Amino acid sequence: MSRDVIVVGAGSAGCAVAERLSRDPACRVLLVEAGPPDRHPFIAMPAGVAKAIASPRFNWHFQTVPQRHMDNRRLYVPRGRVLGGSSAINAMVWVTGHASDYDHWEAQGCTGWGWSLVKPALDEVTRVMAPALPESGPSYDGFVEAGGQMGYPVHQAVEGQSEGFGLFRVNVKDGTRHSAAAAWLGRAKRRANLEVRTGVQVLGLTGSGARIDGLRVMTASGEELLSAGHVVLCAGAIGTPHLLLHAGIGPADLLRPLGIRSRVDLPGVGENLHDHLEVKVKHRMTEPLSLWDHAKFPNNLAVGAQWLFTRQGVGQQQGLEAGAFIRLGGGDGPPDTQLHFINALAFDGATAEDRGHGFAIDVTQLRPESRGRLTIASNDPRQAPLIDPNFLASETDRIALRDGLKMLRELCRQPAIARFAGEELRPGPSVTTDAALDAVVRATADSIYHPVGTAKMGTDALAVVDPETMGVHGVSGLSVADASVMPRIVGGNTNAPAILIGALGAERIAAAL
Repeated sequence: MSRDVIVVGAGSAGCAVAERLSRDPACRVLLVEAGPPDRHPFIAMPAGVAKAIASPRFNWHFQTVPQRHMDNRRLYVPRGRVLGGSSAINAMVWVTGHASDYDHWEAQGCTGWGWSLVKPALDEVTRVMAPALPESGPSYDGFVEAGGQMGYPVHQAVEGQSEGFGLFRVNVKDGTRHSAAAAWLGRAKRRANLEVRTGVQVLGLTGSGARIDGLRVMTASGEELLSAGHVVLCAGAIGTPHLLLHAGIGPADLLRPLGIRSRVDLPGVGENLHDHLEVKVKHRMTEPLSLWDHAKFPNNLAVGAQWLFTRQGVGQQQGLEAGAFIRLGGGDGPPDTQLHFINALAFDGATAEDRGHGFAIDVTQLRPESRGRLTIASNDPRQAPLIDPNFLASETDRIALRDGLKMLRELCRQPAIARFAGEELRPGPSVTTDAALDAVVRATADSIYHPVGTAKMGTDALAVVDPETMGVHGVSGLSVADASVMPRIVGGNTNAPAILIGALGAERIAAAL
């Protein structure tokens, strides 16, 4: 059966796209997801985030290529492979980004994506997702109070629009994770014109020349061909360029040696890859204020049981409830740095260092300059792509994280935190010089799992997507609406902007169908 539209990827953006397009009862929409349904307790229980993200059932578990500016380490690139996508395995932090982020998109040729135009849609997306302010606790209160002791503003909730410390709003509703699937597909579950299929891995796009008319997929029953009048890629900043390249949409010089026939020579596909990088300060605690006692056996069983039967208790916490947006670079522009306070030494406690009561604070440079690329190594679509964010290629990025570590150390000397901050585990008391701090950054910094930009909107030579229609340049029957279209990363967590792109992008796709 042919559908009017097939949406590829039931993640943050894809769920919003499918819901919006299926509002028209005459539009037959099929949403396909490679992963399984999202019914597992580790997904539903906020405290299960570490288990959910670690599971190969729900996560593609990608890695970067060796990062030459980071001691040639391969960094982890988790991406959701489950109904809800990364919104089903992330830390549930809801941050919308700064107004100037969207104005910058518009200034880069993305007509209609300035703040004044996206704000109403973002407000609607936020209403649907219904993020909630979590309960605080002594350690979170100490972190926020310490920010005030350093002279920063203190807010009840921090959003990224202004400088200050406070609690993050989180996608938890009635004690349960409120993913994009729960929020958006829940609105559309009774619509006869929307079909959702899980366990459907897309192997390729079908069509003649520059016209796309469907998909080649793998299911439990074998290979299938799915036809459609229009295909919308919502596979994210990793999956979307991977599918485009294997379909012959991308740099012809890259594809030709791999035996992939070029449909449309688009040199920007896979380029402009960038991400938020974070580095941590970690301390033992002198008081039992962290989640450690609740996370270890057999206490974790009691936590799980309480949550299962009441949706109350520690099980409804994700351990990342507080944070900050600050201007380390000075001036009066938007915040350039984000902090996350983690009420544990690590989410998983897998190493000896990470066991016991402690806390971690990470610092993230919000608008990195380093740019990398995503490519493919063969013509086999089942082979993982080559992911090279080129982290720390820019000296500005390296200095920003070094200065961030210095700021975190100063923060931890403030009385509100110092009263329970014990031994500094990272960077460690022996690390005192800029050169030593740089070495810590190279050896321990990690992605904060916000890859964007690999099929960017715009009109320049490297643009892939038309910002007014979401159509792929030079291709008919194909659109993209996910984080890959961001020309530049937003100043904060990327889940909310990704859902915005899905919702607002779907409006433009619907108008162009």
